[in-house]
Amino acid sequence: MKPWSVLFLLLASTAPLLANGGGYLRGGITHAGDLTAFEPQATGSIRMTDEKLTIAFGKKEAQVEIHYLLRNQTRDKVKVRFGFPVEEVFDNDMINEERTADPEGTKAQVTPKYCQDYVITARGKDIAAKWQGEKKPSQDEQLKGIAGWLVSEISFAPGQEIPVTIRFRSGYVSEAWGVSDDSRKSPSIFKYRLSTAAVWAGTIGTGKITLKPDGIPAGDLKVLKPANRFKKDGDTWVWEFKDLEPTLADDFEVEATPEERSYMRSAANPAKSDGPFADYIQRAEKWSMAHTNYTITASSTLAADGDTNYSADNLKNIWSEDAWSEGAKGAGIGEWLEVKPRVAKPLTAISIVPGYAKSDLFKANARPRKILVELNGEHRFNVEIPDSPELFEFPVIGYNKPVNTVKLTFQDVWKGSRHEDLCVTGLRLHVPLDKAPKIQPAR
Repeated sequence: MKPWSVLFLLLASTAPLLANGGGYLRGGITHAGDLTAFEPQATGSIRMTDEKLTIAFGKKEAQVEIHYLLRNQTRDKVKVRFGFPVEEVFDNDMINEERTADPEGTKAQVTPKYCQDYVITARGKDIAAKWQGEKKPSQDEQLKGIAGWLVSEISFAPGQEIPVTIRFRSGYVSEAWGVSDDSRKSPSIFKYRLSTAAVWAGTIGTGKITLKPDGIPAGDLKVLKPANRFKKDGDTWVWEFKDLEPTLADDFEVEATPEERSYMRSAANPAKSDGPFADYIQRAEKWSMAHTNYTITASSTLAADGDTNYSADNLKNIWSEDAWSEGAKGAGIGEWLEVKPRVAKPLTAISIVPGYAKSDLFKANARPRKILVELNGEHRFNVEIPDSPELFEFPVIGYNKPVNTVKLTFQDVWKGSRHEDLCVTGLRLHVPLDKAPKIQPAR
């Protein structure tokens, strides 16, 4: 099981007594085995007068942005040392493959999936964030699961108030597994520990936490805990507070996407397992079907190379190694695909396998980067496509009419290393189902 993606700011003091308590102190320990233990300094002299936290939840990751106002409560100059904790991970699925975190905490740098592009600024200027590992296993229950910290320092003049901002991208904790043609994905979970702010002097003066959907259906976003803090405001969840003394009860947990189960069965009869196939997908209590029952035309097509053709019809078999490739000059910007479902129904999502998904040809050819999607020629939206050969699904939001035509215009591309040709390997349309299909799960 992948570990929790715990994302929070560990701000502690070396003083034995703190205004708001805290559960991450070492009690004066300065070394842990061969490592010098992280020890925050002088935070008891600084008050967090304001905190604004905004989290935008996408399908595969969240964008996190935190704005603080920190004020020196003393008449002396103060140099504060604090750190952002990084959860330990044991697989490269959550770590940048080029900079892997050592489980023993001895690596100088880590780039976990849940803390990518970490940037911290003070007074609008970037400040350093240095990695410091944590000995394993920790004897402190509160420190278990932490690989180390991204440590920074800020100097305050007497009575000075400094704005501090932290930004990063966060992957979710989830599991996926499958049996035969059936698969299951656990809910995508995000956690944030507000309680660690208790180590600052006094209370948090004012604060606002905003949770908003960003490329996911608004109804998917759920606050699992705590109860009675967040209030619904349109598509967002908001928690505003004043003079908060944060405790463990204020730590929050959010579900970005629900559990999902998928069953590949006959498109004509889900009780059977013969082609042509469709995926029957259960997300929470709702069912949909991802199908390729459509006709498709392209603005251009690359000429066949021997027995290999690049027809747009290749997109109907997303698991094959065949692909569509445009045949115009240049990298394919402005080229398009037009899809006409044989049965017009509202769409819940569209999924695409970008690029030429053969492992040795994916980077060699151009891949979609930005697509303009047009439904029935009247509903338009843009989609950013990640540079990955994996199936990418994006929701259709704010349009409930039956769809007769889907036009995808490629506005930007990831350039190929050897060829200019823009390629796409698969395309599916997702339609809602009125009731649960009769499916016998694989064993």
